[in-house]
Amino acid sequence: MGERFLSKIQYGKETVNGTAVAADTIWVGQVGAMVSDRQIAYPAEQFGVRAEAHRSVIGQYLVSDTLASEHGTFQQLAFILGGLLKGGVTAVEQTSNESDYLWDFTPSLTATNSLDSFTIEKGDDTQAWEAAYCMFERLTLSGTVNQDNSASPVNIEAAFFGRQWTETTFTGALSLPTCEPMVGILSQLYIDSAWASIGGTEKTGVLRDFSLEILGGAHPKFHGGGNRYFNSHDQGMISVTANFTLEGNATADAIWDAKQAQTEQFIRFKLSGSQIGSGDNHSLVVDIGGTWEDVIPLGSEDRGNNLHTAVFHGFYDATGAKLLQVQLTTDLSVY
Repeated sequence: MGERFLSKIQYGKETVNGTAVAADTIWVGQVGAMVSDRQIAYPAEQFGVRAEAHRSVIGQYLVSDTLASEHGTFQQLAFILGGLLKGGVTAVEQTSNESDYLWDFTPSLTATNSLDSFTIEKGDDTQAWEAAYCMFERLTLSGTVNQDNSASPVNIEAAFFGRQWTETTFTGALSLPTCEPMVGILSQLYIDSAWASIGGTEKTGVLRDFSLEILGGAHPKFHGGGNRYFNSHDQGMISVTANFTLEGNATADAIWDAKQAQTEQFIRFKLSGSQIGSGDNHSLVVDIGGTWEDVIPLGSEDRGNNLHTAVFHGFYDATGAKLLQVQLTTDLSVY
């Protein structure tokens, strides 16, 4: 009998795209339902009987699934960003012998980003399946600065695709990974007027809730051949949107003014964690250039306080030749 507590997801980085590898890391999060990798068609045909169909057809295979963690960690972001925005990144230790590794996942907007692919294992104690050639299409990070003593976790949802589900057995003897949690109260918002000064002006006493969505542009490519699954991939447009709930104060009103005038601004969203040894802290820094797409004063309220809701739409800035910068500091040197 399949036991819920024995359900798990594991993954390993592929050396060659599409060549399955053994898992080396356990995903710490929620295990969702298995999603079918094939669509069944029932052709409507006429064959002298009062019935619409007499056969079923399978065309091709494609895994489309999501990794989720309701209490996301900094370490989990490394492999997601490598399969979403930029692969082959070399982490650089910032403080000698302290394991505070900086990963720069800022993607090129004009050249290939050599995205990493992964083999993902999923199942329980009754049956496990694996999918090779997995890459990420979308990353959503969301969190709330709770107004009580509750945890304020940051939620990770990472949508991925892969070739097909194949019955397998789990790679055994894996240890649980180190987990440094991301928490909403340690989130910071900066707003500046140019890429050159981004991160210089923190807006304090305003951020209540956030949701960042990054689309990396990765997609499978199907071609005629001897297999029902895709045989290559490509990377299309990269886009980013950030949603915030803000204290309804003068800072939020200034953001309304910037939206009304469509003043280009450059925002930094930063999540921080504890210090790594005596080196740098765990952190995620996401820089975005663009304008406020929508700002709604009095969009919600909390215990009598009015709150603004705001949407920041990232776009390419010709002066800085940038759209998005993403840097992660954590205690992993590889993923």
